[in-house]
Amino acid sequence: MTMLIDRQVLILQSIVENFITTNQPVGSKQIAQNIDFSSATIRNDMSKLEKEGLIKKTHISSGRVPSEKGYRYYVDYIKKDYELSNSENEKLKQLSGGDIVSENNYLEKNAIVLSDLTDCTAVILAPTKTDRRINKIEVILLSSRSILVILVTNIGEVFQQNYKLDADFTAEDIAEINKLLQSYFYDVDMATAHVMIHGELEKYLKNKVNNYDMIVVALNRLLQNKIKKTVALGGKYNLLKQPDIDNVEKLKEVVSLLEDDKIVELLDNNEVTDKPSIKIGTELKLGNIDDLSLVSSSYNTSKGQGVIAVFGPKRMDYSKIMTLIACVRDNLNNNLK
Repeated sequence: MTMLIDRQVLILQSIVENFITTNQPVGSKQIAQNIDFSSATIRNDMSKLEKEGLIKKTHISSGRVPSEKGYRYYVDYIKKDYELSNSENEKLKQLSGGDIVSENNYLEKNAIVLSDLTDCTAVILAPTKTDRRINKIEVILLSSRSILVILVTNIGEVFQQNYKLDADFTAEDIAEINKLLQSYFYDVDMATAHVMIHGELEKYLKNKVNNYDMIVVALNRLLQNKIKKTVALGGKYNLLKQPDIDNVEKLKEVVSLLEDDKIVELLDNNEVTDKPSIKIGTELKLGNIDDLSLVSSSYNTSKGQGVIAVFGPKRMDYSKIMTLIACVRDNLNNNLK
């Protein structure tokens, strides 16, 4: 951890918070308006902060902007509590009033309010049981080209789906398939089973059953449908309005990122807890997109655990967004039964 004296902490805080507000480089004279030190002292400390990699110069002025390391230091050691305004409180109160018509509509309503209050893109994943495991999965041959797949979970859910096939299968083929399903997939969580289908199952069946790939596709579809997470989006295109992303290729990548499956994958790849966590820039591991940050938190209902997240530029107002996410989390915990 970089050690800073109190004055340098105040200067870094001033640079980060001014840049969050204005999106303009911050100079010593601007800082001196709010901190009772001379411009010369502030410039000297700004040079030290730059050497530590916490701020950097831009090519258009002598002012400084926060670096990714500077944002991380601010988030971890400096950020202050955010006090909601009256209008923000009023908007949040709208979420707890009235009956919940449907879960999906309610999640979308929360995501829209969160995006409106943050001017970023808000994502809410519907709650799912994190402990859903397979108790039984079986394929039943209805005819030579028709099967029924039955899936029973450890919490008593029963799913079944008919599938038409493009080749003939025998009772012996199906017996071989069920033998493997029984030995490999009992008491395995559904997400892991989904991965195993394209690994061990496919490898084994390739040498045992003709046209095995059709069965793999059928099993994959059933599991994928049952583990697929419902995504509620608010302010989907708010990210595209941010001046921070001014490259056409990056804009295309951001649009692609906002597809449901990619959002779920991104959130699944980032550890989410019941306390807001923050990933900044390259910490998100999005390749060329290093201008975004993600603030996320889990929420818990009787239906399982869900995720709330806000995507925005690195210069997002972290204190405000963490406070708003906490409010939405508490609202969902209390009202989504």
